[in-house]
Amino acid sequence: MMKTVIAVSLLAAGLSGSLWAAESGALKTVVVTSAGAVNAEMQSFDAVVEPVRQTSLAAQVPGAIVSLHVKVGDQVKAGQELLRIDARSAIQNAAASHSQVEAARASLNVAAKDFERQKQLFQKQYISQAALDRSQAQFQATQAQVQALQSQSDAAQTQSRFFVVQAPYTGVVSEVAVTLGDMAMPGKTLLVMHDPAAMRITASIAQSAIPANLGKVQFEIPSVHSMPNRMDAATRRSCQ
Repeated sequence: MMKTVIAVSLLAAGLSGSLWAAESGALKTVVVTSAGAVNAEMQSFDAVVEPVRQTSLAAQVPGAIVSLHVKVGDQVKAGQELLRIDARSAIQNAAASHSQVEAARASLNVAAKDFERQKQLFQKQYISQAALDRSQAQFQATQAQVQALQSQSDAAQTQSRFFVVQAPYTGVVSEVAVTLGDMAMPGKTLLVMHDPAAMRITASIAQSAIPANLGKVQFEIPSVHSMPNRMDAATRRSCQ
């Protein structure tokens, strides 16, 4: 049988905040009536509430979780640190790469000075063209080595920042899949968060239960006592 999905968007921040504070479970009703019908028969359907924007946060690098700053239900701000992975090895690699760059730059300085001396000697015809070419080749090789090591150092420095997981936007932590000491692996979900500012209610309804002239759709959340009994909602109909 063809089904129709009615998705109701809740855009009021206060409403959505109360919604997620309510008890979990199936929500009671989504009422469908025909527009203009005075004594229209009302039909009720179970529905679920879900966030419009929900994000699973995973690690980009492996390592043990050494700090966990949030729990389920915590409100977080964009950029806030949520957890930290052991980065000692990455920091040591970054430091080693930086030292290699400094050593290569010292060698480049020596090669540059030697090349300048060789050019002066060549101008006075004290050395051959071949000797000058060898000095120039040595200088260029050392210069290329510095550039390669600098790129490696930059990559190591960038990777060392992957060990801190931050909130991508302001929202609420809805799931914490790890504990202190767990191993984080690339692609493994660590936390799940959502934006409570935009929620939607979705109900699967048989096509035969939808009137041809669909009027207002209302929803009711009995477990949230601060809300009215029924509220009108904007609807979006799609068949599947």
